[in-house]
Formats: sequence, structure tokens, C-alpha cells
Amino acid sequence: MSYKIGITGGIATGKTLVGNTLEEIKVPVISADEIVHELLEEKFYQNRIKEIFGEEVFDNGILNRKKLAKIIFSNREDREKLNALLHPPVLQEIKRRLELIDFYDIVAVEIPLLFEVGVEDWFDEVWVVYAPLEMQIERIVSRDKVTEEEALLRIKSQMPMEEKIKKADFIIYNVGDVESTKDQVMNRISYLRRMIYNKRLE
Repeated sequence: MSYKIGITGGIATGKTLVGNTLEEIKVPVISADEIVHELLEEKFYQNRIKEIFGEEVFDNGILNRKKLAKIIFSNREDREKLNALLHPPVLQEIKRRLELIDFYDIVAVEIPLLFEVGVEDWFDEVWVVYAPLEMQIERIVSRDKVTEEEALLRIKSQMPMEEKIKKADFIIYNVGDVESTKDQVMNRISYLRRMIYNKRLE
């Protein structure tokens, strides 16, 4: 049975960097965001989104994720409607994929809303990836081409970072250069691999 790590954090704190680093050192990573993207390609979910949010989030029949994001990040009720549609199938798919890779010594799942959906008990430990608020805003503005106000709305739509840190088993501080963040990930995995190896010897 695999040792399971749950990875979470705020928007644009560097979860993808952490996930990529894990994959470089042969720790498989399941991404909740990737599963969401796959679901949004399916006709069934596109039709449901059309029913809930109307034709205005589509351009010539193609879902405009930027328009959808603008709606859900500015209205809690709309955000909850989308979450109610997508969370159950996403969690089901994560479970299915975890079963498929259960032969690895360590596996990781990147779930931005890990605490919000209450799946902490799925994991042996939960990592929170931290970055300062100014850095988050800067990254969102640059990456998603939105205003600072919109960036802040996105950040505020999630559980406050302070609360996530209190719930974390391990914190990755993504505040310096890329190598510093990667080192934290690799050092923790080295420690866990030694721990797992020693337990097998007992």
C-alpha cells in the first residue's frame, strides 16, 4: 500500500512546481485540476454548465473557461453550483486512479480544495504550498491576464492560507528561487523513503 501525500495551497502558490518536482523523482502525481479539465471536455458536463450558467459562457459552442471563472469567482452561489456538479466525479476519479498506482511506495494527489472538500483522512500526510499574498497576486495577474482585484477575488474564494497552514503536516515555502522549493520537496521525499524502508525492516 502506497504512502499517500495530499498537496494543497492557495491559488498560484506553486503547487504545480511541487507536483512536477515529485514526478522528476519518480513519485506519481494525480492532479484534480487535470481531471476537471478532462471533465469539462465532455459533452455531458458542458450541457450541464449550459443549463446552469447559460449560453454566455460558450463561444461558438466552445466553453470559455475565462468567462466561467469570472462568474464563479465573483459569486459564491454560482461557485457552489459548479462545485456541486464537479466535485463528486473528480473525487471518484481520484480514488480510482489511486487504486491503479497503489504499488508505488509514495504517491501524491494535488487538490487545491483538499481541506474544503474534507478529504484529509485520505492521506498519510498533507502538504501545504505557501507563497506570500503579493506573490500570489502577481502570479495570477501575469498568468491569467486579470486585474489585481480579480486576482484577489480568486484568492479570497478559498480557505485563508493561515488556516491551511494550521492544518498542514508539512509546509513547502515557495518564497525564493525554484531550486530552494525543489530542495524542500526532495529532502522530504528522501526522509519518507528512508522511513518506509526502515518500517519494512521491522
